[in-house]
Amino acid sequence: MGKQMKSDADESSRMWASASFVGVLIVIGLPLWWKTTEVYRVSLPYDKIASFDSLSHTIATEVTVMANDESIASQIAGLIEKSFEDSTTLKVKVNKTILSDSLRNTLESVADEPEAIEEVAASVSVSKPNTLYVVQRSPLFQNVWLSGERVMFFRDSKAGPTIIQALKNWVYQTSVLKAAVSESDEARRTRFPPGGGYHVTLSVAVPSPKTKLRFPARDAMEDYIGTFVDELSELHNFTLKSQWLYLLDFDFQAKEVKDKSEYGRHFAVRKDRLHLLLTRLEERAATHVSELPTINLVLYAVPCERAPLVIYDDDTRVPTPVHAFMSPKWGGVVLANPRPEECRGEGEWEVEPNVQRVMGAFVAQLRPLLGIPDMAHIPDAQMDPLRSVTPRHWEVDALLRLRVLEQITSAENTLQSLAQSLGEISNIVINDEVGASINAAVDGIGLARSQLAAGQLVEAYKSSRGAHRAAETAFMEPSLLALLYFPDDQKYAIYIPLFLPIMFPVVLSLKTLLLWLRGKPLHKEKAD
Repeated sequence: MGKQMKSDADESSRMWASASFVGVLIVIGLPLWWKTTEVYRVSLPYDKIASFDSLSHTIATEVTVMANDESIASQIAGLIEKSFEDSTTLKVKVNKTILSDSLRNTLESVADEPEAIEEVAASVSVSKPNTLYVVQRSPLFQNVWLSGERVMFFRDSKAGPTIIQALKNWVYQTSVLKAAVSESDEARRTRFPPGGGYHVTLSVAVPSPKTKLRFPARDAMEDYIGTFVDELSELHNFTLKSQWLYLLDFDFQAKEVKDKSEYGRHFAVRKDRLHLLLTRLEERAATHVSELPTINLVLYAVPCERAPLVIYDDDTRVPTPVHAFMSPKWGGVVLANPRPEECRGEGEWEVEPNVQRVMGAFVAQLRPLLGIPDMAHIPDAQMDPLRSVTPRHWEVDALLRLRVLEQITSAENTLQSLAQSLGEISNIVINDEVGASINAAVDGIGLARSQLAAGQLVEAYKSSRGAHRAAETAFMEPSLLALLYFPDDQKYAIYIPLFLPIMFPVVLSLKTLLLWLRGKPLHKEKAD
């Protein structure tokens, strides 16, 4: 009897031990394993990201028509409103006013347009961004005259169609804005991508040891390039640098052509050969050491024995006073041909390029590289020529609109691509830093949209730049790749050999444990 009771007690202890083991494994072990092996993901605004496609990009801007009488003001204002009413990008608010007698008399009596601009600027605020004044001035020799300020003169009521062309093609550049939203414009291939800052490096390349080049590189950068980029300080931070590269020779494979110049000949180089020079420059320029994009400006001093070097497009000589070429998203090169008198003699050649002409060519190359396109001619309309290296004020406004749309569109596409990848690949980790960047990008896009709709260009640019930077940071975060090459099948392949030996006895003992819990005998008693 005592032996039977001892046997039952041992059996009960063994069953309770098994039950405890199973309980710990199922209640604690499996949930703990599941929790520790799950992919960590913070909550993201997927609905807002998905709604980007349905939202439009609307830019509010303001035009004020100032005419001699109410009839002309109403006619021009109505024509402008009608021309932009179907625009999905630009929302033009048109105001109209009548010129005062004193201002009208002054505009009709002053000698030239720049003086007339000063008179207009004295009566209205032409320094306010994203505004334009369309002012009647009867003595014009053409229908429309566009200044470097935010002022456009027109002659009379017949100038309406020309005003619309000038607004669409020059001031607002509607085709460029439309293409920027769809990311399909041709100018995108040339201009640098949006960014917080750029390095602008002037490299003076002197291939021949006999050439003694006199060129004030540092002062020229400050006086010309520095003055130009100062006007774009609202958009980017620029760092200016200059360097000298000696003995950087390049075989242009130029063909000598006899002519009637002072040299008696020139050397013709094919246009498609010029870009091979960039490879030699990249080897020596060392401009790739910074994280910021670098805009390269190179002055190549042509040796006297190969001067003058003339660029040919196929078999046609390129008619230009300065022989230069530009490489999209890289920079530009100016070929400094020495003058005939500088190449006389057998010793050193002292060469002094025309600083104004060289730096003017570099500024002309910087404009499309930074997003200021060349303007096509409009019949019976004239644009005031650039009187300095600084961009026109309305060009800066147009560049702000372009960059805002470009940054918003890029941020939206980046977030949508990231959201699609997160939906398709379940084991991508989304930590708190990535989540914060994505939420900051979504909030920045929404803020930039509302500021654009209110016509606040500078504020919208700052918000869109922050959104673009946050989206890029989230997309390029290295932690997203932490488990990318550790899919679920590999996870189970590693853990199953670990748990399977443990689970076999647990599964086999479950039947015995259930019978014991129900009070049924675990084995039959042996008969005496």
